[in-house]
Amino acid sequence: IEIAKNTIKKENALKNPSVGTFQSIGKTAKGNAQEVGVDYVIEILKRGKRKNIAKIQSNIAQDDKNIQKINLVAEVKATYFTLLLKKTNLKLMDEQSKLSKEILDNIINDKSSLKTDIIQAKIAYNRSIMYRNIAKNEFISAQNDFNAIMNIKTVNYDTLEDSLTNDYSRFLTVDPENNSLTFEKIKEFALNNRYDIKKAKKGIDIANANLKLVKSKLIPDLTLEGGYAYKTKGISDYHAFESGAYAGAKFNDVPIIYHYQPEIKNAKLEIEKAKLEYEDTEIDAIRNITDAWERYSITRENLIFYNNELLKNSKELLEESIKSLNDKKINLSSFLVSKKLYLELILGYEEALAEYYISFSELLKEMNINNLDEIETI
Repeated sequence: IEIAKNTIKKENALKNPSVGTFQSIGKTAKGNAQEVGVDYVIEILKRGKRKNIAKIQSNIAQDDKNIQKINLVAEVKATYFTLLLKKTNLKLMDEQSKLSKEILDNIINDKSSLKTDIIQAKIAYNRSIMYRNIAKNEFISAQNDFNAIMNIKTVNYDTLEDSLTNDYSRFLTVDPENNSLTFEKIKEFALNNRYDIKKAKKGIDIANANLKLVKSKLIPDLTLEGGYAYKTKGISDYHAFESGAYAGAKFNDVPIIYHYQPEIKNAKLEIEKAKLEYEDTEIDAIRNITDAWERYSITRENLIFYNNELLKNSKELLEESIKSLNDKKINLSSFLVSKKLYLELILGYEEALAEYYISFSELLKEMNINNLDEIETI
């Protein structure tokens, strides 16, 4: 940004004058004045055009900064939700490992337990330890990814929350059940507000401004000359010191022989190129918006299905299974099946919840929105 601002000043700067002298030596000096003066070039109808191009480039630099900010926010959100998911999974695996240990101890302490039940319980406990270790490794990896995105060297940051929840407002996400967003609204908003599209439009503006600048080469620049002239007694025809001034003017680079037609043709082609790049940018934007919307829609449907159909009785299933096992109404094999089903449901739900948060943040990125409040304007 600062480089672009300095470029505006540079392109708007006036030319520095040239200071020089003309001294005749030897016999050629006889009767000729010695000169000390200044030459100054005045650019005609060029400086303002260069400044205009630099201003547009400065605006593009700001667009680039906004694009980087939008992308960075989305990356931070994605790594944060992933870290929170892995943290939640680790917490769940800790709970499952403790439960497996309690069940193993109960079966071992029960003198009537079958040997096969003891073996099954030991295997289940050992597997829970293995799954817990895997979850721990995934948590550490996710934490490293998050801190790498945050560009932190000395401190290893963690999430504020202990586990992933469906507190949508806390995570700056709309409730999947109360979502009034439509693809057409999002597409219209994105195409009017995406910084890459604005940048591509400015690319056309630069190409048009550059054509004007190239055409201005057909207008010659003006050089003004002036200074002090004198003759010493030795070179004066009158054998006396003489002094005065001189002034002159000339046009530079008068387009008589070369008319800059190749440059003008290239500048016109650059306009067509910029228009094609704008169309390509808009097509890519629509494709990215569509992909983000489809991913968001699918994750939203999955989460609603979990909330309405799969989660209702999952916790009750585990509690009743533990109670039935303790009361010896079911055997260990039946309990392990129920426990496995519960674990798959909870892990699947947490995965679906994290995917929903991430897909929504990706949708906001494609819309070039950082603040959830901006959704209300759509």
